[in-house]
Amino acid sequence: MFKFRQVAIALTGLSTLAIGVDVLAQSGINTRLVVGSSSFVSPLVELFGDVLVGEKSFIASNTILSAEPGTKICIGNQTNLQDNINVIALPNAPAPASPCGAKSTSTQNRVSIAHQAVIRNSKLGNFTFIGFRSRITNSTLEDGVFVLHGATITNVTIAKDRLVPIGAKITTQAQADALKPKAEANSEFQNEVLEVNEEFAEHYNELYKEVGYSGVSGISAAPKTSWNPRPVAPTIGKNIRLEEFARIVGDVRIGNNAVIGQRTSIRADEGAPIIIGNNAEIEDRVTFHALKGTNIKIGNNLDTDDNIVFHGPLEVGNNLTIGDDAILFRSKVGNNVTIGTAAIVVGVTLGDRVSVPDNALITTQAQADKLQRVRR
Repeated sequence: MFKFRQVAIALTGLSTLAIGVDVLAQSGINTRLVVGSSSFVSPLVELFGDVLVGEKSFIASNTILSAEPGTKICIGNQTNLQDNINVIALPNAPAPASPCGAKSTSTQNRVSIAHQAVIRNSKLGNFTFIGFRSRITNSTLEDGVFVLHGATITNVTIAKDRLVPIGAKITTQAQADALKPKAEANSEFQNEVLEVNEEFAEHYNELYKEVGYSGVSGISAAPKTSWNPRPVAPTIGKNIRLEEFARIVGDVRIGNNAVIGQRTSIRADEGAPIIIGNNAEIEDRVTFHALKGTNIKIGNNLDTDDNIVFHGPLEVGNNLTIGDDAILFRSKVGNNVTIGTAAIVVGVTLGDRVSVPDNALITTQAQADKLQRVRR
């Protein structure tokens, strides 16, 4: 198990600001935070209960870490939790045995958890990766496990270095035991993600020390990094409504007449630029982010529901309508497209007027080509 060099800090709040060793709290009870001095925890993170964060770790905005009374959350060293993740420990639900605690959720070291994932009463081993909007409950992931996007894992143990396919539902041990090993390319991708986020832990701390709270919340330039030595501030059009706790970072370019919902995150601190056209209506807890060396370009009249992941590389035309809990990644999307609730679209091209059904899993071009086209 990782070790903490910090002394525990008794806190009194449900919402806690923690950047390195700087900790603020509001009124309340039963909150304790230990955070390594080389880690960065966004001021827009919500914390409750007994939460431990190791060294050189990065926790992005609008993630929730909630350890109910009698439980604990332990986050290891060199670990990253991206935007809009829920990490939860519950006292009245089963949990695997863990050095973190009898009822706990924990990671070991060098773990990556991607946007909109939910982890409940589970134990994640060293060098594990959890994809977008995955759901893990009462499970143990041994070292090196790679979970792809939209997967559900419940009440099982996943053996070392196994790959959980995109959209898979693993709810029996027999299913878990049948999983195949991950590829070398998966490990290479994990290492790239870890390198990027270790820089974020260092350089977001530096940005906070240089600029203060305004540099790591609201609308701000990204931190300086090895791939972005000259950060720029976002460019925001006219007549923009920004709801509470929205986060806009780096080379983001938003057109006129936009609404950005609560706890939505538009982060051009890695891949850039992120371009969103005029008349965007973006609801709550939507995440826009891109891999290093890629970008996101979205046309006019974007209309989203809640809890969606847009991840670059991504190119989208005009008039996209997209439902709750959808994922759109590594794709090219035409004009007048509709993507349904909880659909997963990865690695394909969608033509004009395509309609993706609710809960669809579209990961091959053959699947994309069979989708119905509708008039709009």
